[in-house]
Order: sequence, then C-alpha cells, then structure tokens
Amino acid sequence: MAKPMVVPICGLLAFFSILLVPAPVPTQAAEYPERTITLLVPYAPGAVTDLGARALAEAMEKNLKKAVVVVNRPGGGTTIAGNTVANAKPDGYTLGYFPSSASLPEVYTYFYQAPYSSKELRPVCRVVAPVLTVAVKGDSPVNSLKDFAEYARKNPGTKIGTNGKSTTGYLAIRAIAKAENLSLVDVPFEGGAHILAAILGGHVPIGVPSYPEVKSLADAKQMKILAFLIERRADFAPNVPTMVELGYRLAAPSFNGVFAPKGTPDAVVARLNDAVTRITQDAAFQTKINNIGMQVFFEDTKSFERSLEQQKKNLQQFFKDEGLVK
Repeated sequence: MAKPMVVPICGLLAFFSILLVPAPVPTQAAEYPERTITLLVPYAPGAVTDLGARALAEAMEKNLKKAVVVVNRPGGGTTIAGNTVANAKPDGYTLGYFPSSASLPEVYTYFYQAPYSSKELRPVCRVVAPVLTVAVKGDSPVNSLKDFAEYARKNPGTKIGTNGKSTTGYLAIRAIAKAENLSLVDVPFEGGAHILAAILGGHVPIGVPSYPEVKSLADAKQMKILAFLIERRADFAPNVPTMVELGYRLAAPSFNGVFAPKGTPDAVVARLNDAVTRITQDAAFQTKINNIGMQVFFEDTKSFERSLEQQKKNLQQFFKDEGLVK
C-alpha cells in the first residue's frame, strides 16, 4: 500500500494564496485612446466653429498621443452631426463639437425635428464661447446699447438683422427689447456676411454678426461694435463691453463643447475632460482661439452639465414666451 503524499502546510498556503490573488485588470482610462478619435462638426469646413474644432483636435492629438480627425457633417439645423454621435458606439472614439442647437435639439422643435434628444448625448466639457456682436454702420449716430435703445424707442419697428429666431443673436436682441420695452422687427439673413451687407447698404440700421465677420470692417471704421453677446469681456477686445455688464440678461450664452454618446464610460469622459482642461490652460491654444475670434470659456463635466440644464430651461421658457411652443 502506497504511502499518502504529504505536502508541507506552508506549500499549501502558498499555492492557495496564488489562486486568491486577482489577475490585474487594465482600466479603460489607462488604455484610452488606443486608436484614432473622430470629432464631428455640424458646419461646413472653414466656418468659425470648424476652425475652433480643428484647433482643439490638433491640441488633443498632442495631449492624447493619438490622431484626432475632424469630420464635417453640416445640415439638419446641426442635427445630422448630433444624431451621428448620439447613435455611435459609446467608447469615446466618436465625439461631437457642438453648439446648443445640436446638443439640446428638443428645445428647437419649432424650427426642426431631430431624431434624438439631449438625453442621448453625454456632455464632456465646454471649450469656447463664440463671440457675437451688436454692430452698426461706422457713421451711425448710435454709439452704445443705450443709444440704440433711445433710437429704437423714437423709431418703433426698427429693423434688426439676425440669423433667425433660433439663434443666440435673436435671443439677445429680444432680451434687450423686453428690458427696454422696444418694438423691433427681426429681419433674418442666411449669415453674417448678409447682415453686414444689409447694414452697410442702409437696409437695416443694426445687426448681430459674429466678431470674426465684422472685425476687419470695424478696424477700418466702416462698422462700430456696440457690445459683445457673451458673459464676460473678450481677451482680444477688452474695451468692448458685454450686454451682461450693461444690465441685460443673456438667457442662452453661445458655446461650443465636446459631447460623447450616452453610456460612454466615466473613465473615458474623465480622460477627455482632463486633456481639454490642460489644453484650455495653454497660452498658445488661447492665442489661437482668440485669433479665430472666439473666447476660451472652459467648464468641466459637472459644471457643463449644470449649465446645459439651466440653458435648456431658459430656452424652453423663452420660446414659450415668444409663442413659438406651447
């Protein structure tokens, strides 16, 4: 009869301790990104938003050590790009660089129908504030928003050139009109260039083009900028006041932010948020954005989520007050 094998107790303990030690599990934050990231822009190449997205993509490549490719998907009131991101795999490799119209589509149902809602997107962070202006012709007697209010009060039905009722410029002008009890007539144009042509041609006395569109004319004294439609003064034009500091409420500030599909892991969102935090603190990136005519205005994930929720409420109330939605 064979003798039973005797295993030293210390050997058994060592054996079972090996079995109990869990195998290391790589984290998504450590692995991400492993391949190219696509950043969708809801406008055509060359537009201000597109230029900002490309500046961000270039900086993200340096920070994340992987290629970041900008893809333009214009159309559908910015919702074609928005829907593409909303339906993408939530792995952090398909992102959107969006304004409010793409990120809060359910608010704009009077103007267009989107096949997705903001609940299908996950905010990552706010990056910049596009800078809109209130501008008049260079030889206009109007030199401030106060002058404009006095002019419009004496001339009921004053025409204002905007890009349409769904835009930040229109919302801002309506806020000024309500605060001053003014009767204004909105004249929608296809873009800032058309607004400027209408002002220079004397068809409308005032309009809301973006700063990059009006800058050269303002430098040449052919146009005057009365105010910026942003929350705080722009670094590149510190002498121009904002409508907020002049006492008017800006219900829906303009923004461009990074969005991911719903369900994107927390670790991936945190990785992206951290990268953009570093990018927006970089002086070279700030200069590049300022040269485009925009202001760096970073908000981290939590802050951006709160801002979006408040902006959604403000916009819904605004369009309800305007009689555009029930």
